[in-house]
Amino acid sequence: MQLVKTHRDALLRPLQIVSGIVERRHTLPILANILIRKDGDDVTLLSTDIEVQISTHAAIGSGKETAATTVAARKLLDILRALPDSEVSLSLSNKRMTIQCGKSRFALQTLAAEEFPTVAQAEHYGAQFSLPQKTLKHLFNMVHFSMAQQDIRYYLNGLLLVVEGQNVIAVATDGHRLAFSQIVTDQQFARQEVIIPRKTILELQRLLEETDDPVTLAIATNQVKFSFSDIELISKLVE
Repeated sequence: MQLVKTHRDALLRPLQIVSGIVERRHTLPILANILIRKDGDDVTLLSTDIEVQISTHAAIGSGKETAATTVAARKLLDILRALPDSEVSLSLSNKRMTIQCGKSRFALQTLAAEEFPTVAQAEHYGAQFSLPQKTLKHLFNMVHFSMAQQDIRYYLNGLLLVVEGQNVIAVATDGHRLAFSQIVTDQQFARQEVIIPRKTILELQRLLEETDDPVTLAIATNQVKFSFSDIELISKLVE
């Protein structure tokens, strides 16, 4: 069954978006894979490390069938980067994915999509608000360098985000230095404080763009969700 038939760059971009959090070594081998879901011409790519989950979608599907599989993220990415800038097709047969471009052909082993452990979304999100992408990126830029890296005090390995009144505040500290940044919006918030893990902040720094396009934040008791462009990032919070 043919999953995707498109220009190389049209497949490479969504793959690069989701592959940033994929770990090379993991206790669960399937977490080195990305989940590819096809529903007609809409293709969703999803990756997770159990703590963070990123998904994006693109209209690059081939045919009207519905299918899902998982394949090694790094291998697929390396193959696509090495291919010439032309049409690429992905097809699935007998638990193998075939990548074809011109006279080049590659086969990758797949694992069943049913075994892929996706992050369960929270049933209820308390605070929800939107900011321009460049505003949120600037807020994180001003403080992220002060986050601890592998501190035994795990709550320092992240960024404190506080929303209160019209203010959105970011604070980071490693116990020796502290960075504080605040922006004022035209929205009103009930007070809420969450600690977002270091890995999530670094991934958002990579994905957010210097544009006025909105990013929507939805905060639950144990989870935060960022939605922007065609990307959805869900992250567990640090207690």
